[in-house]
Amino acid sequence: MKQRIITGAILALVLGLFVYFGEGKLEFLFSGLCVLLAVAAAFEFSRMINKEKQFSIFNYLSIPFTLIFTLLSVIFFKQDFYYMIVFVFIISVILIYSLIYVFRDDFKKRDFSDQILTILYTSLGFIGFAFLRTVSIHLIIYLFIVAMITDVFAYFVGIKFGKTRLAPKISPKKSVEGAIGGLLFGSIAATLYAYYLGVFDLNISIIFVISIGLSIISQIGDLVASKFKREYNVKDYSNLFPGHGGVLDRFDSSSFASIFLMLIVMVIL
Repeated sequence: MKQRIITGAILALVLGLFVYFGEGKLEFLFSGLCVLLAVAAAFEFSRMINKEKQFSIFNYLSIPFTLIFTLLSVIFFKQDFYYMIVFVFIISVILIYSLIYVFRDDFKKRDFSDQILTILYTSLGFIGFAFLRTVSIHLIIYLFIVAMITDVFAYFVGIKFGKTRLAPKISPKKSVEGAIGGLLFGSIAATLYAYYLGVFDLNISIIFVISIGLSIISQIGDLVASKFKREYNVKDYSNLFPGHGGVLDRFDSSSFASIFLMLIVMVIL
């Protein structure tokens, strides 16, 4: 527990500094961090899904593709032609993997789908982080409040009142009561922050609905990450952060929610 607290405090401090200073001429600091985290996440996920397979470089192409996709996104997502870049990238990647699938006997249908999943799963959330920070520092703080408060209160409410298992085959310690507690506290805290700091130019009731949705999505993201680990029989994605696991362990819920918050912001701004 002591190691977990120390590591968590250091992570919070470092992330806070990158978030705070990552604007204007120093925008590349936070965007660059998002790119590095996406690549690290791709490495963790690739290592997990390929741990029982014979080594093949083609099963790890998702790592450089994740790097390219995330880097292109943080550089160009403010441009009108960004959607064309995304389209061309996706088509190109599908074409490359199609050729590998056709001409490599050891590259199976499961490998094809795993590669596409890795690229999307490990990049989109961190692209969302970078995008939200370019819009407003308060959007990133709002997102972390939703995810972190939801996670913390889901844990404590679950310990105190949890009786009904939420997903016993995926995460036996999570409870329905904990999920509801996390949802309520996370949504209320995030709504109050967003409303009083003017994060959205919206009615407080609409902000509350958005917060509820993001809280639910963050919990789904946590369960998805747990299901992946359960399927491949691993406790943590890596030991990059002592006491906390890897990048995907630390950002599983917030990165999942960031994708949807990015879409919401694109619509309402």
